[in-house]
Amino acid sequence: MKRFYELGQSVYFWLTGIVYLVVMECIALYYQYVMEFFPCALCVQVRAWVVGAIISAAVSVYFKATFWIRFVGLSVTICFMSGALYTSWYAWGVENGTVISSCSIGAGFPAFMPLDQWIPFFFGANGPCGQSPEMWLGLSMVETLLITIGVPLIVLIAQWLLHIPHAIVSIIRFASS
Repeated sequence: MKRFYELGQSVYFWLTGIVYLVVMECIALYYQYVMEFFPCALCVQVRAWVVGAIISAAVSVYFKATFWIRFVGLSVTICFMSGALYTSWYAWGVENGTVISSCSIGAGFPAFMPLDQWIPFFFGANGPCGQSPEMWLGLSMVETLLITIGVPLIVLIAQWLLHIPHAIVSIIRFASS
């Protein structure tokens, strides 16, 4: 466990995560612009969550030596990845008919952050919900997302849990001084 905790302090841990997430985004863009499977509102929302995770992981790389910034960065990255997983789960429900959705054309971003208007080539939603393309091993893109987001999220949560004892010790030291 100590070795795994130390791995979370490594620049390679964070850079591997960033590269992994960037590759996910590149695959999505490949499917959009080369294969012409246009993303729906839920798909571009997953993209936004993943971009948030990339940014928070990049901040964590920069401040990896500072425990509290790394801990907060880890927590924020988990929040972004959880948002991506939840949105993927919702999209899976729409795709399989277990969720009745009024998903329509348009990205559905809030007015204070219209990513689809700011960066339309990346966050524009031009496809219908519930129809994701088939990827590897006969899985749909949404099913693949559940795996490719879920597994790294488990690793991040394990890292977070290993940071908790260090956070408690740090708080106790601060309180006793």
